[in-house]
Amino acid sequence: MAQYKYSDRLVEAKSWAFDQDWKPGQPVTNAGIYRCRTCGDEIVADKGSVLPKSHHEHSLLGPVVWQLLVFAQKHPGR
Repeated sequence: MAQYKYSDRLVEAKSWAFDQDWKPGQPVTNAGIYRCRTCGDEIVADKGSVLPKSHHEHSLLGPVVWQLLVFAQKHPGR
């Protein structure tokens, strides 16, 4: 599970982006931390990068399904 220390540097959001499931091999539209719904492993992905097809032995658990956990956002004007 993702952890953080400084709560004042995170904002709760209700964006639809957190509800979307991502298949392995798909390019993501948001940079951030993605969590496998099946096993709970987390990865970091840049905007436009392709999600890994297999991040470890997964055949007994079920399919790899990624979900955005933390959205990384650029500061406006930078």
